[in-house]
Amino acid sequence: MKRALNLHSGLTLIELVIATGLLSLLMIAVFSLLDGSLSMWDRAEVRRELSDRNSGVMDLMAGELRSMESGAHGDAWLDWYDFDTDGDELRETAWPRLRFVRQASAAEVARITALDPEPKLQSALIEVVYVVLPHGGDSEDQRSLGVLWRGVRLISSPTQSFLADDFFRRTGDPAPGSVEEVTGGILWLGVLCATQTSIVHDGWEIGDELADAATAWDAWDRDRLDATRHEWNVPGAGMPEVGDSALLPRRVRIELVMEREADLRRRTKLAELVTASDNVILVDDPLRLPQTGEMIKIGGEWLLITNRAGVNVTVQRGRRGTQATVHQAGERIHFGERLVREVPIELYREDWNL
Repeated sequence: MKRALNLHSGLTLIELVIATGLLSLLMIAVFSLLDGSLSMWDRAEVRRELSDRNSGVMDLMAGELRSMESGAHGDAWLDWYDFDTDGDELRETAWPRLRFVRQASAAEVARITALDPEPKLQSALIEVVYVVLPHGGDSEDQRSLGVLWRGVRLISSPTQSFLADDFFRRTGDPAPGSVEEVTGGILWLGVLCATQTSIVHDGWEIGDELADAATAWDAWDRDRLDATRHEWNVPGAGMPEVGDSALLPRRVRIELVMEREADLRRRTKLAELVTASDNVILVDDPLRLPQTGEMIKIGGEWLLITNRAGVNVTVQRGRRGTQATVHQAGERIHFGERLVREVPIELYREDWNL
């Protein structure tokens, strides 16, 4: 009786195989859950990092724009300059150049001049320039990215004025040593201005109507906007005649989209050639695209996703002031974290509710 009991004790081979299989399934489920959690955490960290970077840039620009100077020594100049970033002799990538005069505190003057402020000095005027320039990297993926630069100078400084016609050279670069890098990874920096007739509380529209926003600005109406460089270099509709004070926008809208270079490996690519007339593109991995209604960038062109059906993606071409062009199979599809901020100009405090 005892011998029979020993023969039936322990696990059979079938039971061992089943137990091993169940354990394997359990381990797969645990690792899948862990991998999914880590992926979600990684995406959240990426969004947090980009959000922090975006917010820092926005805070810097907004703080300076709020104190723009409108007097006889004030000025504001916003225009667009297009670059040939892929060497095909076609200007396909446009970036904004924003220059203005603002009030500066005595501490800022001391910091700029590296001297102790005079006791009687309370404030002064300084010039500020923001410009986005092409990344300039050798990688094809980096051609879609820009670098934001910033410069500040006392308006009384003997150095060249940021608002001089020849401050930017023919290549679009500023005078050497006049600006410092703020951040890279810029996919888009959009700047719009509310004119004296713009109505923007229901949204910022671009056009030639009185209620539309302006894509460029010339505070002294000196014909400084070159429409041959970009179609957005035109004054807003209904601009009043300039008097003895600089004419400032009532409100400025900044839209910033950034993408980390480390995120490029997560981006999908075009699976087939795209002509300038195609409105459906074929991608390698549709799961690595943003949702319908979001913008993507291929080369220098912005596209709006209107529908997704597997690897076939329906788009609207030539968005954000870009032109529809040919894209080769294998080109990277870019997108990033988007942040928008509206900056009311203090001079028009009574008009903040536009």
